[in-house]
Amino acid sequence: MYVYYILRGTQQQQPVELDGDVTEEEFPGLDRTEGPDIIKAVIKKLADEGTTAEWTECDLTNEYYDRDDTYVYAENVYAEKRWIRRSDVPLGNTRQAKDR
Repeated sequence: MYVYYILRGTQQQQPVELDGDVTEEEFPGLDRTEGPDIIKAVIKKLADEGTTAEWTECDLTNEYYDRDDTYVYAENVYAEKRWIRRSDVPLGNTRQAKDR
């Protein structure tokens, strides 16, 4: 279960980083085991409070503070933008053609 977030992005072309707790009181009924759902709820709450940005990355920390999962806003295999765990982001062909 995730209990803490650090959200990163850009706001008016400047880097921005916000953090906070993910509690039942702040987010009633939210499944705090689902990273993308948490991130969407945090972004919606911030937007409702007047804070908007182009969010690109979010770290989520579990209740024991012994594990962080990093999510990025990236294209999935279907070329749709969504929140994906960094370790699940498909790698592109980054190999350079060697000169022979």
